[in-house]
Amino acid sequence: MNQSLFQNLPSIEARISRADRVSLFLDFDGTLVPLQQDPAAAQLDTPTRETLSRIAHNARIVTAIISGRTVSDLQLRIGLRGLVYAGNHGLEISGRQLSFIEPAAAARREELRQLSGRLATKLGNIAGVLVEYKGLTASVHYRGVAAREVAKVEGTVSALASSAAASFVVRSGKMAFEIVPRTGWHKGTAALWINQSLDDGNGLSIYLGDDTTDEDAFRALTDGITVKVGNSTITSAGYHLADPCAVHEFLEWLAKHAPARTTRN
Repeated sequence: MNQSLFQNLPSIEARISRADRVSLFLDFDGTLVPLQQDPAAAQLDTPTRETLSRIAHNARIVTAIISGRTVSDLQLRIGLRGLVYAGNHGLEISGRQLSFIEPAAAARREELRQLSGRLATKLGNIAGVLVEYKGLTASVHYRGVAAREVAKVEGTVSALASSAAASFVVRSGKMAFEIVPRTGWHKGTAALWINQSLDDGNGLSIYLGDDTTDEDAFRALTDGITVKVGNSTITSAGYHLADPCAVHEFLEWLAKHAPARTTRN
């Protein structure tokens, strides 16, 4: 059983103080903002944006938003400069002079577009399904689907994806099936790549996420502070927080307690 993050703040503060750099990784849906039945309805509130802005001006902290959404979507919803945006589960990374697109995923855009179209056609008669083609990945959201229809959605996704099994794999997310290219790249490898690209000494990673796709990062960041958001007890994270409100409270604490070296322009 992982521990409550708030019960361990003194030891976490000590680790932050000893680090030359802190890499703060934050998932978006379910972590920074509550999950919405319609993903387009998710909005970052003003107080949280202001807290993130304060953290971003601490030169010892590199803030990265790492999500299944696209980079452009994240940039539009968060609206802050000086952050690293890692979209499509880390397959695309932009910001802080970093630029990356996983080449194998990029080469399969058209194949994924066609698969997404077939899924949208097959699932079109099930109320509440949303098939979202995101260029490098696709998501089949079923948050609005009646419970009796979920198995039908899963069976259809599995059947159609099996025809492209050499190129893509289906992963279960939070109320969604994620179709991702077979590249060996995920949120964990993306977080490690960001850290290596920014390497300037003794770094500490702090990663907060609520989704099953964040488990790759929890396992990859073995020396970091990993935080599962939500009530799941099956996780590789070392700590837990209850919900996005608790995440906001932790970010406020971090903005106040993380020592600053200088402020970036």
